Amino acid sequence: MATDLQRGFGSVLANRAFRALWTSQALSQTAQNSINFMQMVLIEHITGSSTHLGLMILAFTLPGVVVSPIAGVVVDRLSRKWVLIASNALRVVLTLGYFLVLGRLEGWPLLLAIYIIAFTASAVGQFFSPAEAASIPALVGLHNLVTANSLFNLTLAISQVAGLIILGPLAVKLIGVRGGFVLVAFMYVGATYAVSLIPRDAPRGSSEGRGGWERAASELKEGWSFVLHTRDVALAMSHLTLVATLIMILATLAPGFAARVLGMAPEDAVLVFAPAGVGMLLVTGALGRWGYRLRKDLFSHLALGIASLCFAALGLVSQFLQSHRLRLASPTTGVGTEWLLMVVGLSLVMGATLSAATILAQTIVQEQTPAALRGRVFAVQFMLSNLVGIPPMLTLAGLADWLGIPPILLGVSGIALLATASSAYLRYRRS
Repeated sequence: MATDLQRGFGSVLANRAFRALWTSQALSQTAQNSINFMQMVLIEHITGSSTHLGLMILAFTLPGVVVSPIAGVVVDRLSRKWVLIASNALRVVLTLGYFLVLGRLEGWPLLLAIYIIAFTASAVGQFFSPAEAASIPALVGLHNLVTANSLFNLTLAISQVAGLIILGPLAVKLIGVRGGFVLVAFMYVGATYAVSLIPRDAPRGSSEGRGGWERAASELKEGWSFVLHTRDVALAMSHLTLVATLIMILATLAPGFAARVLGMAPEDAVLVFAPAGVGMLLVTGALGRWGYRLRKDLFSHLALGIASLCFAALGLVSQFLQSHRLRLASPTTGVGTEWLLMVVGLSLVMGATLSAATILAQTIVQEQTPAALRGRVFAVQFMLSNLVGIPPMLTLAGLADWLGIPPILLGVSGIALLATASSAYLRYRRS
């Protein structure tokens, strides 16, 4: 039996093909998070309008709902290696498209071109994610899945910080928005080269005797049917969707929490919620080494339950601070150290538990999905995450202005606990 040391990240990183896929993921996801920041800055500079910022958010999130199902069918019918290469290469061209239109268009034609490029680039990215997720089991084997997923989840967390908080802002300040787009294009070039090093897999083809659209529709139904009729996969998929939604909600409320609850500047929210990233790193490293020992379904439910309770605790803390008019910036009614430590601790636990639930649930999906269906099944996951996550992302800021942040946090906690309890009942009830 493999030792804990052998099951650490070193064991999967020693695999040349997996290392190439992981490098491509790190470059492409950091590039994508950087360009999301640059797009928002660009629209703010051009319009100064929240409505247009909302349209930009729709432009790069809507493809997750519309294109993901089609992407899953394509991934399961073509060579996944070539899907990965093509998706990165196309994003090189599309990113350079920003550089071209900024020098030639203005007004509504410029805005329309930006929205079209953002939508198209996001649509292309929908092919990369399921192809990547479906490739991991073939490269590392089922016995290393928890470790591989832990590393990919760790890289996802780091790429969000590196892209949104470090590279994106730094590029805009040092070389401007146009220069930032060129830098991102070079990162996609590197991602394209890295993924070209993985072994080529044979296209799986499709059944004969039916037209292309009919065949694609049939294959799409197969992916949904498998998820809906395989209990463990369906429940794990619900966990992944719930985690994605909770993370979106946390990101949406973080600036308001920092400003309206703690009295900080909105951009200082990262200082309060950075411990969530630390929690993600700690749990990801631990699961990468020892996660194979755990009963994945049980601990995924447990992690979601704890994360849901953390949202409730954060809501109660917020309610107390607001009712007593305590503010971090106020010299007379400042937030005590114990309250700040409580917020930091809750943030740490939330990051750790959400990361654990993601890694364990994704491993369940990969283990129980046949290789021929993995692309479509992961496309279902990405589509559900965006479909469920978009409405909160677009509406919760307004609801928080109307109702206040504490009720939103408490309401989110109640819904998450109910969803987790329902999942546990369906999983553990006696037949």
